[in-house]
Amino acid sequence: MAKKSSSSGSKSKFVLLVLCAILTLFFQMSSLDRQAPDGDASSLSSQSKIKRRKLGDGCYHVLLDVGSNIGIHARFLYEPLRYPDSRTSVQAFAREFGFPRDNRDYCVFAFEPNPKFEQRHLDLEKAYNAMGWRYTPIIAGASDADGNFTFYHSAFEKEEWETGFSAVTPKTLYGGNATSKTVQIVRLASWIQDEIQDRRIPTRHSEIYSEPTVIMKLDIEGLEFKVFPDLLTTGALCQNIHFLMGEFHHGPGNHNYYPINLTSDGKHVLHHRKEGEALAKQLLHLVDISENCMTKISLDDDESYLTDPHDLPKPNETATTSR
Repeated sequence: MAKKSSSSGSKSKFVLLVLCAILTLFFQMSSLDRQAPDGDASSLSSQSKIKRRKLGDGCYHVLLDVGSNIGIHARFLYEPLRYPDSRTSVQAFAREFGFPRDNRDYCVFAFEPNPKFEQRHLDLEKAYNAMGWRYTPIIAGASDADGNFTFYHSAFEKEEWETGFSAVTPKTLYGGNATSKTVQIVRLASWIQDEIQDRRIPTRHSEIYSEPTVIMKLDIEGLEFKVFPDLLTTGALCQNIHFLMGEFHHGPGNHNYYPINLTSDGKHVLHHRKEGEALAKQLLHLVDISENCMTKISLDDDESYLTDPHDLPKPNETATTSR
């Protein structure tokens, strides 16, 4: 009986060894099946380890100027002493970013859909890059989805400083006589997560220590009612933006922005500015009561300079530091 038992044990061990060998062979074959054709698996493996470069890489501090118009807020940041009549923005930058500043520590990303100002932003980019300051124009509008959208010129279309280029309904905007223009839009929440979140933080140039900070100015003529909920629900706002300044368009002078469609199917509509005001209060309250949201908000829309009284800087006439 003992011999029988020993024989059975040997057979069991043999069966287990065979099963292990079969399983090992199976996994090896599966691994081969998953490899790229033409022996390119090692190359793909190496490529997968390469992290995609973000636009925000190398930016110690960031200003997102969303709805930048002529880009005056970048000038408030980089050249504050030239704009003494700034109502709130110069002071806000000094408070949140610190002062004095080394402009090489900053990156400005300017979102502007109005094609009228495209050359202006390209000129700013060229001038500031020559100074060693990073300025990147994003010639697109901000929304809660990527794609194209119809915008409408304002009653100030023929003015050099046209404000109010908007995507709200033309039936009420400026008496229904607005000129339309199809422009590119980007989902702002996704852009922030893709290009700013987890960016590579460089060694700062300034000798004065400050934590890496992201400020966003949001002035997008009614589309904030679509963008802000998306920023909240995705975490793009609370996880990335330290300070937000801008405007919800629900004041007495904004009645012509309504109705505003919040969804593409038309099921959710802000019919008048009082509904816009109520929604804005609810959204701001959510930020207020969340212990997991680091964003401070100030509803200051600084339009103290609708035109720019100064020429663009040149490397031989402006210092690197904002003082």
